Amino acid sequence: MTASDDSRTTFGEFPNAAISHAMNYGAEAVRALTDCQGKYASFVSMRIKEDMALPTRLAECKSPMDVIDVWANFYRKAMEDYTAHARNMTALGQQALEETVREAEVEATEVVEATARAIEQTTGFKAVTPMKPPAGNGKAKVA
Repeated sequence: MTASDDSRTTFGEFPNAAISHAMNYGAEAVRALTDCQGKYASFVSMRIKEDMALPTRLAECKSPMDVIDVWANFYRKAMEDYTAHARNMTALGQQALEETVREAEVEATEVVEATARAIEQTTGFKAVTPMKPPAGNGKAKVA
């Protein structure tokens, strides 16, 4: 096998690798979206039950103070529920973003290394690859 045959094989791997990475990102995105949709559907179902129970609670009131208590408890619980749901969704989004950034960093390193090998096989010259970034805390920096 000649050097040009080796380079064609190496260069031919790039489209396959790109498609593979894109499919992985797509699968991860679908999983994250499905998880979010499931949590959202569960939240909406719970809130609808709470909303539907309100008229019954109001009908059971014996005094105006009871009505005020029922309404106050209803809105307090609703605000707690919506706040907790927003926190959960934000945490899921942040986790998905951090995982995506970590995967992209690994894949970028793999592409750089494959490119360097292809250059070396094609030209016979050793490609200079950038230094790897110092190990951080593994968390993505989001502005």
